[in-house]
Amino acid sequence: QLKEEGYEIEEVPNRGYRLLASPDLLGESEIQSRLHTRWAGKNLIFRPVTGSTNIDAKAAAEEGAPEGTLVVTERQEAGRGRRGRGWDSPEGCNLYFTLLLRPGCTPDQACMLTLVMALAVTKAVRKLGVDAGIKWPNDIVVSGKKVCGILTEMSAEPDFIHYVVIGTGINVNQESFPEEISATATSLRLEKGERIGRAGLLSAVME
Repeated sequence: QLKEEGYEIEEVPNRGYRLLASPDLLGESEIQSRLHTRWAGKNLIFRPVTGSTNIDAKAAAEEGAPEGTLVVTERQEAGRGRRGRGWDSPEGCNLYFTLLLRPGCTPDQACMLTLVMALAVTKAVRKLGVDAGIKWPNDIVVSGKKVCGILTEMSAEPDFIHYVVIGTGINVNQESFPEEISATATSLRLEKGERIGRAGLLSAVME
């Protein structure tokens, strides 16, 4: 099964097996094997392709999914940025995920949760040796170029939050960008000069 998923495994008669190379996969088992958190991502929803992880997370929240539910995909077909803008979501190279929260704060304080995610992403990226910073309110930048966008949405009454979903898109291993954003966007691979393991980065953000 691991071979079929793309793992490179060597068989030696009478000696056993050896993992030669681990592909940059985002399957459910790969993500779960790396998560060592108390609550964030413990309930994992992985979809190879979906419309939007935020939409999926909101649907899960309406069905009673617990806080910390994490929705991850390889490709979004209807990814969104701020003000309804589209979010380019090429397959197999970046991270697209949404975290479900059920915070006890008031709705007017919910905007601060975007900053919490921004801090988590920035810390995880810096662990890779890439000097990332936050461009308020919801972008992560490296060398003055955008490497991550965050979209926070919530369901609330005037004095009570039902749930908040924080969608995050990180340009991890993308090597080229559409002409209209090529001057303002970059990826961790382009900045660091080497391929980054996405499941490990996702785990670091959740931690």
